[in-house]
Amino acid sequence: MSSTNTMRILWVLVLFFPASSDAVIDLTMISTAEVTSVNRFTISCINGERNPGPLDIKKDNKIFVLSKAPNFKVYKPSNKKSVARNFSDLHHVGIFYCESKQEVPPLETATMINNYGTGNFIPNYLTLTANKGETVHLSMQILSSQERDVTWKYNGNYYYMTHWNDVINRTAVLTVENAALANQGIYSASFVGDSPLHGAWMRLIVRDCPSKKWGPSCDKDCPECLNGGVCHDVDGDCICPPGFMGTRCETACREGMFGRNCQGSCDSKLNCKGLRFCLPDPYGCSCASGWFGSRCEKDCQNDMYGPDCRLSCKCQNGGACNRFSGCQCPTGWRGQNCEKSDRAPQILDLVSNVQWNLNSSPKILCSATGNPLPSHNSIELRKLDSTVLKALVFKFTASFEIPRLTAQQGGLWECRVSTNGGQDSRKFNLTIKEPPVPTTAPKLLEKRSKQLLVMPVDSHRGDGPIVSTRLLYKPVENVHSWSSIIVYSDKEPITLMNLEPSTRYSVRVQLSRPGEGGEGAPGPEAIMETDCPEPTLQPEIDISSVEGRNVTVRWRLPANNGINAGTASGFLVQLFGPPPFSEKLLEETTLLTVLSTKFHNMKYLNYENLCVSGPSSPRNIQALPLSISAIQVRWQPPEDPNGGIIKYIIEYQAVGQGTPHPWVDTDDGNKTTKAVTALNGSTLYQFRVRAFSKVPGEWSKIVQAMTQGDGEPAVESYQLLVAVVGSVTVTCVTILLALLALFFIRKTLLNRRRTFTYQSGSGEETILQFNSGTLTLTRRPKPTPEALTYPILEWEDIKFEDVIGEGNFGQVCVARTLSEDALHADLPAEYASENDHRDFAGELEVLCKLGQHPNIINLIGACENRGYLYIAIEYAPYGNLLDFLRKSRVLETDPAFAKEHGTASTLTSQQLLQFAVDVATGMHYLSDKQFIHRDLAARNVLVGDSLVAKIADFGLSRGEEVYVKKTMGRLPVRWMAIESLNYSVYTTKSDVWSFGVLLWEIVSLGGTPYCGMTCAELYEKLPQGFRMEKPKNCDDEVYELMKQCWRDRPYERPPFSQISVQLNRMQEARKAYVNMALFENFTYAGIDATAEEA
Repeated sequence: MSSTNTMRILWVLVLFFPASSDAVIDLTMISTAEVTSVNRFTISCINGERNPGPLDIKKDNKIFVLSKAPNFKVYKPSNKKSVARNFSDLHHVGIFYCESKQEVPPLETATMINNYGTGNFIPNYLTLTANKGETVHLSMQILSSQERDVTWKYNGNYYYMTHWNDVINRTAVLTVENAALANQGIYSASFVGDSPLHGAWMRLIVRDCPSKKWGPSCDKDCPECLNGGVCHDVDGDCICPPGFMGTRCETACREGMFGRNCQGSCDSKLNCKGLRFCLPDPYGCSCASGWFGSRCEKDCQNDMYGPDCRLSCKCQNGGACNRFSGCQCPTGWRGQNCEKSDRAPQILDLVSNVQWNLNSSPKILCSATGNPLPSHNSIELRKLDSTVLKALVFKFTASFEIPRLTAQQGGLWECRVSTNGGQDSRKFNLTIKEPPVPTTAPKLLEKRSKQLLVMPVDSHRGDGPIVSTRLLYKPVENVHSWSSIIVYSDKEPITLMNLEPSTRYSVRVQLSRPGEGGEGAPGPEAIMETDCPEPTLQPEIDISSVEGRNVTVRWRLPANNGINAGTASGFLVQLFGPPPFSEKLLEETTLLTVLSTKFHNMKYLNYENLCVSGPSSPRNIQALPLSISAIQVRWQPPEDPNGGIIKYIIEYQAVGQGTPHPWVDTDDGNKTTKAVTALNGSTLYQFRVRAFSKVPGEWSKIVQAMTQGDGEPAVESYQLLVAVVGSVTVTCVTILLALLALFFIRKTLLNRRRTFTYQSGSGEETILQFNSGTLTLTRRPKPTPEALTYPILEWEDIKFEDVIGEGNFGQVCVARTLSEDALHADLPAEYASENDHRDFAGELEVLCKLGQHPNIINLIGACENRGYLYIAIEYAPYGNLLDFLRKSRVLETDPAFAKEHGTASTLTSQQLLQFAVDVATGMHYLSDKQFIHRDLAARNVLVGDSLVAKIADFGLSRGEEVYVKKTMGRLPVRWMAIESLNYSVYTTKSDVWSFGVLLWEIVSLGGTPYCGMTCAELYEKLPQGFRMEKPKNCDDEVYELMKQCWRDRPYERPPFSQISVQLNRMQEARKAYVNMALFENFTYAGIDATAEEA
């Protein structure tokens, strides 16, 4: 080898030191190993993160010391890249650090270069990675012909000496036994007494865990990192070598590409030849895939591939070795070594005829199977006129979207799949339906001061059937905002409520047919005007006089106290006969400016009573506590209604507080009870009631009641309890003898075994056996599990009432037992499949195993009749939490009440937070029982007595620590964790993610999560770090809890025990964590019912 100064050998070593973060930064350092001129030598530092911090390149001057300070320049062409160049002579030799200030302390990367032309040593590998406890051999090739002892240094200090007699094949070896983190660092070798420039450096990296283990206690198993990837000992991720990507480094990049997602590319056209790459510990440094040598300039030889050509191809079945990516398999084979056979793909479950609405953007699913499973780019959807669509989302099923469907896109379509195993196709017909549009304007049937009764539509064009009618209305003077009301019939009149008196309104109708995009354009506009308002002042009789057979009546208005007569147009004076009949004899009307009238030709000796007052006061007022925040007020109608009663007004106030007097109205004049909600707990309130006919009536006497709290029950509740217990006791004693007589007769009937059978998904026969008082679930041929014990309800003892909804497997009814206890009854649908029956019985099994808890819907019993299984659960009078939250949006339901009381909801901040506390407590109980809910959302939480939230809908629950979904079906995508979306894996931590979404629903009063985004966008953006924004009315501490639930890594999410403690602490602080006060430009979170079904 030449010893002239113009000939220089360039060695490069790039080092990484661990950062404090758990996640490995996508940081790559590249040096030009093949360059022999110092003027052309560069070091690049590239950060592949989405939001990188500042990058800088610095040099260490402690291990390899020069007399002068480092002399080179760092350029920053972008925020993701820094480049060091323009090195002075010898200043490109040493150790360099790339600092990413994204974290503190910064992640450091180091590079060592030896470019001295007469160097005597060269390391076999610049970096060597070892596991804790292993024996490591560090080796240096000796290039010089000298035969001298070799000095080893560790981080610049003397470490060991190898005598020349121990040198074998001109290679000096240093052995490190029982490797530990303390052995990690820079090792150098040189002849005794020589300058460090004549030696060589290498680095030892030690994983702080044994082989194939990771974690703080090294008790977790590493994934199988392929193609030379290294398992990180802190977070368990595979660090892939340059040229490979994937969770297990299973995917090869295109030639010349690198980075965690193969997003980087080498500047040259030589496929990264002559470049040395260094990645975060514990990977170290290597050439790019396909190259090896001290300058990374040599091709891989003899069936070798990968970084530094260390990997060997073991291709089977005719596979060929590619030095960049490994085995390339022929058609029909796949796998790391082409050891797995392919099977031709087959399209599944594609219907032959579909209907979509004009201008909609339908998503069409095309499922396929095969070996290998088809990828997202191997399935396409094409119209037979050559229009081709590519898949948006792929998870064993490809999702295609046709943007803004036109009439021309109807007709035959074809789904086609192609893989290494072959191809398949299937056709279907797409029918386009035109959404309905009214052809006539709505008609006014009746008007009042604050209401309009409207017939929405007479005729329409477009396709039916009509599934809903939306009535749009706004004041004529309002240019922008439309309000709306939806009904599910186009034949019935619609009443517009809470309007302004004497106001002209623009009214339009919008019709909808089934399916996405089924809502047509609004129809013609009609102008309707509300009636004048009711007077707000009550005249007072001033004097009445009799002149012969004529009676003159004069009256006056009360003194002006800030209240005026509004838009009243006159007075109505009514003349009544004497008691007890008080028959109305005559009536007169006058203008607003006339304060007297005269009744002529009255009969003598008749007693006349003149009345212009409102109804008398309601009678027998009672106030009964319902819960910590609600009191029910009852009364009897007034003795003297003075005309028809329109409504009642209840005024209430906390006793001893100078707060204003809030009020609530009844819906009509026939109701004599009203529940006053949103009250403070353990607080004494006073109430009074008055009736309202044409004018307000007299106030009732004031009654008082205290809301419930943590103390003793109210006296009224205690007295009522004593009365009920006494009456029930007397009744029970009376019928006891009769029941004893029936007991022995029915005993033999109860002992008859009744069997309901369904077929399990695994092919084993599963039998539900009902005995006296027990339910036993067995599977054959497995051993019989323990009996699931719960009372069996008798079919004759159940009285079914109303059907209140549809469950996962059939109808949900309100029913009562003979003891008059209300309950929910789940009935299987007549069209239920065999799998539905299995899941229905599985829900019963879950309820039996869960037992009783105040924050889950508890099982009352089960019943079998005519081969159908019925499940009875406790009754929740307020329905599901989602509807309950949306009904509390008082700014939409009663704007006048909202503005008067300055609130956006009928629920308080404490009540909303209590819902979250209840659900977290229930989920803590479920997780302790090792149950995974898998469908936690506000729609699956019921609101029981005293507004206690109870988790329901256990149809998807699993009693396993980890559950992998293996079947296809509709999924609650907007509530699902990232690992559930990508890998169909569910754990308790997946439920924690869903709880974060549920908490957002509570704060937003039932808003739709990710409103305005499609499921396809969620699949794309959630793994990139996208999360929902903080609602404007949400406290930072609550939003921080949501974000903790939405962390990427499941193990970083808090357990339900911790969530429950946090929420309880917030509740005890009595702080308004959810602000329900109306503020400027307040708007509710959006609701998209169609998106929620996706």
